[in-house]
Amino acid sequence: MKRFFVLCILCLACVGLFLPVIASIHKGNEKTDSIVLKGNLEGKGPIRSQTMQSPVVAYQNSTCIQLVFLDDLGKLTISVDDQTGYNIYLTTVNATDGSTLSIDTSSWESGVYTLLITDGLGGFLEGVFEIE
Repeated sequence: MKRFFVLCILCLACVGLFLPVIASIHKGNEKTDSIVLKGNLEGKGPIRSQTMQSPVVAYQNSTCIQLVFLDDLGKLTISVDDQTGYNIYLTTVNATDGSTLSIDTSSWESGVYTLLITDGLGGFLEGVFEIE
């Protein structure tokens, strides 16, 4: 059991290390930045630092935000607010292990935005990103 736990931790660490590489290859070597997500979802425990694996990984490039769901999380609401607090994006998804969501930001104005991912149990993940 202990070996299984260690193997799982190593696998999660490898996934966290290689997803940015895979994303940049997929996007034709376009620059891809991670969006740091803080909070907790559905009893998964609080994410207090970048060293803990979040059940959702978010990346930004020049034309979109890419969310990768690393666990079966059920129904999630995804929203983005601009720096004035105005909601500019809202959707609900059924997040399954390995599923993704792409948010087209190509027509959005320059500025600071807040990404909010919420579940039905009051859990949330929040991250801030900037479009230049």
